[in-house]
Amino acid sequence: MEHGQLAEDEAVYAQLRKLKLRPTSARICVLTALQQQREEALPAERIFLQLIQTGVTISLGTVYRVLTELEQHGLVQREWPPLDPAGKSRFMLIPVLAAPMVCSMVCPLCQSEHAVTDKLLLEALRRQARAAGFERGLAATAITLMCDRCTAGS
Repeated sequence: MEHGQLAEDEAVYAQLRKLKLRPTSARICVLTALQQQREEALPAERIFLQLIQTGVTISLGTVYRVLTELEQHGLVQREWPPLDPAGKSRFMLIPVLAAPMVCSMVCPLCQSEHAVTDKLLLEALRRQARAAGFERGLAATAITLMCDRCTAGS
């Protein structure tokens, strides 16, 4: 086992112990899957398929139950992406437990995406989010605007 993986596993156990939750295999697997995909919010079905592909025997219902439970305990947040035609929720680790804020510009037509790397802009977005009471939603932000290719074609 790699040193990085061992540190991630210990972080998962520590998070569960802190909340006085028993570290069941389902909780550990779901949290580990979310930690491996820190940059994006994942639908429960994708977490389920990811676990099945790694040989974990788990049901989709269990994944949903664990995600809801982790959300209630403040480890996971649920997002409702406005551009998702199916209207399915997605889950990600609470920003304090995950990677720093990620901000992208996304075209609603072609779904092309570009990461925002301007530190001043990111800090301004953090301040605005905190001031408006959205501090828990700082992990991933999408700015929706049409790209040049799509506006040229209209």
